[in-house]
Amino acid sequence: MDFNLDPDAEAMRAATREAVDALLQLEPQYHETGIVPEQVEHTLREMGFYGMAIPEAYGGSPVDHLTSVAVQLELARLPPQFWPFVRSTIGPGVHIIVEHGSEAIKKKWLPKIATGESRNCIAITEPQAGSDAAKMATTAVRDGEHYVLNGTKTFISNANHAHSITVLASTDRKAGKNGISAFLLDTKTPGFAVTRTMPTMGWMDNSLCEIAFTDCRIPAENLLGEEGRGLRYAMSGMNEGRLNVGCQALGPAQIALEQTIEHAKTRITFGQALAEHQAIQHMIADMAMDLHAARMVLFEAVWRAMRGEEARMKASMVKVICTEAACRIADKALQIFGGSGYCRGTVVERVYRDLRVLRIYEGASEIHRNMIAKQLLA
Repeated sequence: MDFNLDPDAEAMRAATREAVDALLQLEPQYHETGIVPEQVEHTLREMGFYGMAIPEAYGGSPVDHLTSVAVQLELARLPPQFWPFVRSTIGPGVHIIVEHGSEAIKKKWLPKIATGESRNCIAITEPQAGSDAAKMATTAVRDGEHYVLNGTKTFISNANHAHSITVLASTDRKAGKNGISAFLLDTKTPGFAVTRTMPTMGWMDNSLCEIAFTDCRIPAENLLGEEGRGLRYAMSGMNEGRLNVGCQALGPAQIALEQTIEHAKTRITFGQALAEHQAIQHMIADMAMDLHAARMVLFEAVWRAMRGEEARMKASMVKVICTEAACRIADKALQIFGGSGYCRGTVVERVYRDLRVLRIYEGASEIHRNMIAKQLLA
């Protein structure tokens, strides 16, 4: 296995790190105002991050999986509020459009998504159908040249900022998971509404939403791929999405480790630096080992995916190992910082809160353990 980047990819990673380091200087301003500085979005667009998963034919600047992971690991050092729409463009919603949208759909939507002008999100989860997506109640009924969409979705990230939504809905309730189809919804469509935003413990940007469809008439050509295959399309995109979540976990873990090392060297207690206490040394060593081991799991999974190997079980392993390791690292970081780490406005406090959700979304750790076990025992 060779995880080394080629020269162009390494240059992109290095440029990303430099840009992220500059944007991190704006984090205190964000904590004071609650507003993401305009410079952040300007930088993300200028550097082409929105086009990383979109073909050149539609205005993108696609990169391979390994380069994408290297770049995401750098971007993930930023507060998650700084780059939510970039995460959407490399997620399953846009993946389904790229892989299964008609040529007309791709030409209409992808070029503006690639520049950050247009925002997409994906809507799968419902109040009574989370990990068990086959139980979704949202329906899409064919009516001439349209599908009529009715239902409710919840925990939908960025829905209140989206221009389009990749929606999964049942076109055949009797067929269960084999009756779920994917559609692209223009958020200007009559009958669509963001019914509420859902304040959260971390990622405090008011972008988690509940949405409703009331007799939304979607043109039949907005069906993505074939009827009844929507859940399969989503699962395919989610394998890559789970690798992305690994990056979203390890980026913050990396900056938590960096901050902790610096703090341990400069914080004096009992006449000596924290770093001179063996208990602190062991905690930092554990953090570094957790981070390195999780990164190796991530890179191995990406390497195998690039070779065309089956990625489902590896993606689940990445999701569990990386998110749980990151949470352990954040917990130790906060412990070493002590009371100052518990105060709002510090990086380790932000990381501690923001990481917690990663063990829940894109499939809870318990669900992924079930999936891994089923594949091993099949």
